[in-house]
Amino acid sequence: MKKTALGILALAGALCVQLASAGPSAASERPVTTKTVTKGEGLTAEFDRTDGCIQTRVSMFGSAFTVRGSAASEKLGVVSVTQTDICTLTTLINGFAEAEALDLRVRDALARGHLRMSMEFTDFADPDNPAVLPMTVNVSFRATAPATTTSAKSRSMSEGIRFVSSRGTKSRPVAVKGTVTLGTQKVVSPDIPSYFATIGSVITKEKTVTR
Repeated sequence: MKKTALGILALAGALCVQLASAGPSAASERPVTTKTVTKGEGLTAEFDRTDGCIQTRVSMFGSAFTVRGSAASEKLGVVSVTQTDICTLTTLINGFAEAEALDLRVRDALARGHLRMSMEFTDFADPDNPAVLPMTVNVSFRATAPATTTSAKSRSMSEGIRFVSSRGTKSRPVAVKGTVTLGTQKVVSPDIPSYFATIGSVITKEKTVTR
């Protein structure tokens, strides 16, 4: 269940609400301009640890994006956990959790920040009797390398409609540490840092002019 931060933010940008402004109603021949500006950030992290026969793998993602003119941010958090007894090949935990309320803070040009969220985890280790457990995530991250930036812009015209779009993205590798608690078990602890993690940001601008 791997999703990149930028991939999820691009999808979120495509679902944003457009904000329209038009000229005076008396002049119907005047152009109608529709503008959308979306900004977002997302964190992806992977953890893997083995303690004796018990191997635990955790994947997490958290994102927040805003549309200019909107009062609230759209947020999404996802965590998946698999835990296996590699000596007996028994699945102990196999499930995921989702949240639409979270606290993602990104500071200093993606240099540092934190992700906090609470959610309900559904464990399908016993598919005939899924278990629902509380889960909390409290992790912080720091950059380990410089950021990479990309940008793109496009213009098109069709049947009197002019379309202009641009996108700027920035991503940075980070180290993530903290805790992920599932029920009473810490499936991620501060002494086990992520083996892969990325923080990303994106800003998209779209303008349509209809004559």
